[in-house]
Amino acid sequence: MRQVFFITTILTILLAAFLPTASVQAQSGAYDLIAEVNALRAQYGLAPYEVDGNLMASAQAHAEYMASTGQITHTRADGSTPATLGFIENIAGGMSMSASTAVHTYWTDALHWQTMVGITTGYVGAGFAEANGIYYFVLQVRRGQGGTSSNIAPPGIGTGQQVQPTQPPAIQPVMTATPGPDGSVVHEVLLGQSLWSIATAYGVRIADIIALNGLAATPVVIPGDKLVIIPAPTQTPSPTATTTGTPTPRPTRTPTVTPSPRPPTATRTATPTATPTPWLRAPDLDQDNTRRTVGITMVVVCAAGLALVGFTGLRRR
Repeated sequence: MRQVFFITTILTILLAAFLPTASVQAQSGAYDLIAEVNALRAQYGLAPYEVDGNLMASAQAHAEYMASTGQITHTRADGSTPATLGFIENIAGGMSMSASTAVHTYWTDALHWQTMVGITTGYVGAGFAEANGIYYFVLQVRRGQGGTSSNIAPPGIGTGQQVQPTQPPAIQPVMTATPGPDGSVVHEVLLGQSLWSIATAYGVRIADIIALNGLAATPVVIPGDKLVIIPAPTQTPSPTATTTGTPTPRPTRTPTVTPSPRPPTATRTATPTATPTPWLRAPDLDQDNTRRTVGITMVVVCAAGLALVGFTGLRRR
């Protein structure tokens, strides 16, 4: 087993001398991952996985796909998954993550542990890619002929616990948290959950979770940790209304109409008119003698008039 490990290391060094820098980094990361897995298998007395060219190409293509999208996912661009392609798969990603961190920190739950040490013999392929400081690892395993299930429990579960040989999805199910009253989403890490599986469940980038929570470049989360997945939206403070006292209305003054001065009217002085003296004064009827005299005079005048009228009429005949 050690010979295989040394041969793998030598091949990695030889490839580094002839391949471009980016390709060398990818190959180095992929073979580092295989070396870590095979070293782990050696600790449990298992034969190393045999490197398979097709699985290597498939794993590398998927690592580059995740790096291009910034998402850690088992689904390919064409919609295919490890279950439909006929192998089991572990994936991980993190800021400057190492192969050792992926194997011994991220993949220590039962499902991922099975991929690495769950079968006695098999074929392996690995891929590595980097984008924006995030390292993406892919490990693909296919059971070999005569391969059987191993009875190796992952760390923390208990020695001798059976790891089932079925091919369940490599992602540990994560129940997404309900947004809080302020709109933030906080996830509490449970046993068997890793940072990448949490990021996958929420559809966010691991780098964003690291930045929001101030985690180390290669963080390790443990059950009970509370991670901010979506921060509370920044609220724009509403302007505070300033209560202004209602001014007391002033009484409206009615404008006084000032009459326009009129020119003074000339006052005429009346000239006294002389009262004419009547030539015949009316008798004063207030005295008895006067009334009697007037009555007699009227009777005499009437009688004289009648006599005159009668005499005149007789004369005409």
